[in-house]
Amino acid sequence: MARPVDPAIRARLAEAAAQYVLSKGIADLSLRPLAKALKTSARMLIYHFGSRESLMREILEVIRRWGDARVSAWYDDHEKPPTLSEFLLWLSQMFTTEQFRQLALLTVELQALALRDPKAYPGVLTAPIAYWQTLSRKSGSAAKADAAEATLMLAATRGFLIDLAATGDRRRIKRAVDLLAVMLKERGR
Repeated sequence: MARPVDPAIRARLAEAAAQYVLSKGIADLSLRPLAKALKTSARMLIYHFGSRESLMREILEVIRRWGDARVSAWYDDHEKPPTLSEFLLWLSQMFTTEQFRQLALLTVELQALALRDPKAYPGVLTAPIAYWQTLSRKSGSAAKADAAEATLMLAATRGFLIDLAATGDRRRIKRAVDLLAVMLKERGR
């Protein structure tokens, strides 16, 4: 009988694998180089995660949790709910960092893979709209308006991420995000 998987080891491996994927990408991810970088074996990765696909899902979850924690901490730093325009101004600062460009590259790469095989990358294409609806509600949007507003925000940020991944022009994209924030502020959002 096989020994049960140690959740602490699995969590440590998932965190390290997420760091690796942020720096190397995901499209051509092979278990052997990943295992070598994590100082383990491909066999042990399969033991802890069951399959490459399960490992990929766990990596995505880790990266989502990191992003969610960062956004939640930012929202928690405010006495009253910040507006979407304030959130975008904060987000535009993220666009100026090299780490965010790596995240943009990974996001675009994942979206392309998910378009081809949505079952292998659950939530990559569908979860962001719900996420923006949540942010819209946190920022005081009416329930009827938040679906359209969330769609606009998702479309705009996806475009910004693609542009950042493609060009690396962080300053120009930051100015564009700032412009969107100003437009939202003029609408009271």
